[in-house]
Amino acid sequence: MANDKRIVEGGQSVSYTCANYRFRTNTESGFAHGSNVARGSVFPEALACNADGSSLWLEHVVDDSEGSFYWLMWYDAQGKPTIPLSGILTRDHISNMAVMLTKVIP
Repeated sequence: MANDKRIVEGGQSVSYTCANYRFRTNTESGFAHGSNVARGSVFPEALACNADGSSLWLEHVVDDSEGSFYWLMWYDAQGKPTIPLSGILTRDHISNMAVMLTKVIP
């Protein structure tokens, strides 16, 4: 990834966070990302982990509007986001995805 999209606090990039032009990990909500300091994860563990140390997290995200949003974010082994884009989800989107997944996964 060409640009580091982590949130910067006190001049330091915070691992297991992501920010783009509109949305950012909500570090005021949720769980820390495993043993890492940054909060924002919906669950206390990753949804998926790969042998190379990369991991997929469902995160709370915020922007300047009202509402509750989420995104799925892949991080590399050092906690840097692997993609700068966001697929914003609402509770209704996640609920619909759960129903659809139960239809294809026995």
